[in-house]
Amino acid sequence: MIRESTESAADASHDDADWWQRYDSPPVTLHPLLDAALDLFLRMGYHGTSVRAIASAANMTVPGLYYKFESKQDILVELLTLSNQELTRRSHAALDEAAPTPRARFAALIRCVVLHMTHMQRFAHLVKEIGALDDPHRTKHIDLRDRFQKLVLTEVIAGQTLGQFGQGDPHETTRAVLTMCTGVSEWFRIEGAATPEQIADRYVEFARRLVLDSEHLADQIPTD
Repeated sequence: MIRESTESAADASHDDADWWQRYDSPPVTLHPLLDAALDLFLRMGYHGTSVRAIASAANMTVPGLYYKFESKQDILVELLTLSNQELTRRSHAALDEAAPTPRARFAALIRCVVLHMTHMQRFAHLVKEIGALDDPHRTKHIDLRDRFQKLVLTEVIAGQTLGQFGQGDPHETTRAVLTMCTGVSEWFRIEGAATPEQIADRYVEFARRLVLDSEHLADQIPTD
């Protein structure tokens, strides 16, 4: 594994209260081998990418690649792990900073995931390759992915319990919210008119509307 060559910007940013939403520097610095593999997986698909192609793109020999990783599967596992770890670190920091209300904590999580989908777009696209993982890796990464969903679900349930959100199936509502948010990675372009931060602001508002019923919406939306 290339843990020593992979650094998270978050590790050096804890002095800033809002570090979890700051992407002033690359959140993850990849070893050239991992960077090459990520690029090829996105362009060719996991199954369409050979170990030889990864080694060539990274200016390495195949034996050199196998010295770092035992298999192509291990490379995919490492990349998915890095993405999950980054989202986990930032989401927990977002919750720590948010006001202790379901509305505030829910909004912080939505902002966190949308910023992840934009600033770490390549990693977001790689999630499609989870199906290429063999067990136990597949089960592990599905569990890691579901942990963030459970964080959001917890705040939806809390908001419903306290009367801050509308009623309804909280699981269905959470799935709808996160499907909307993760879809940002499909259309976002860094050269577009809106910044990741502006998009995150908009999606927080979209998500709030999804968790509110008509009565709550009427209380929040001014009328003429």
